[in-house]
Amino acid sequence: FNKITHDIPMLSLDNAFSEEDFKDFIRRAQSFLKNFDFAELFAELKIDGLSFSARYENGILVQASTRGDGYVGEDVTANLKTIKDFPQQLKDVPKIFEVRGEIYISKNDFIEMNRHQEKKFANPRNAAAGSLRQLNSSITASRPLKYFVYSLGSTSEIFAKTQAELIQKFHELQLNVAPYCSQIHSLAEVRAYYQKILALREELPFEIDGVVFKINDYNLQQRLGFRGR
Repeated sequence: FNKITHDIPMLSLDNAFSEEDFKDFIRRAQSFLKNFDFAELFAELKIDGLSFSARYENGILVQASTRGDGYVGEDVTANLKTIKDFPQQLKDVPKIFEVRGEIYISKNDFIEMNRHQEKKFANPRNAAAGSLRQLNSSITASRPLKYFVYSLGSTSEIFAKTQAELIQKFHELQLNVAPYCSQIHSLAEVRAYYQKILALREELPFEIDGVVFKINDYNLQQRLGFRGR
């Protein structure tokens, strides 16, 4: 599971990143890229789950892993295959095709599952992580795991040129994508998106721990480089 991701910068709902931090990122991007503007941003929810990577070869799911320490993850192939709506085959994708996302348990499923657990889980994220890492895949199969995908890892050919295009193609492949994705065109829209999600947060059927604003164009992402923060 490659440590480098496209999920930077992130403006967190817990204010770990201030608006001034965000403005500073935009200023630096504009200075470096010269012609960069807000039309190049894409906003998404940051799902509070367990990160995973799933690799397809010739359209067949062959391997899945957790993120682990960012370099080496745990093999969870057999367990991922027990998630009922996770596709084990995909059509019209590159020969090598790796998707990345989050495994989670919804709020209601978590409450119901904990009712039948002798040892209670502390929160949905811990429940999802513990369920996916089970040595016995039949236990994983009994848990109400769900998933969202949000990016690509290794691919044998270019599949999408922007994050917006990628999300649309994920929809077409019938891969689950988190709701409330949106292209952003101004700082005012950044604020509006942030406030909208903040207001909706308690009503969402799953837990989130932030919102993510991505550089939409992958060529621009590569030119800017990556930050680990």
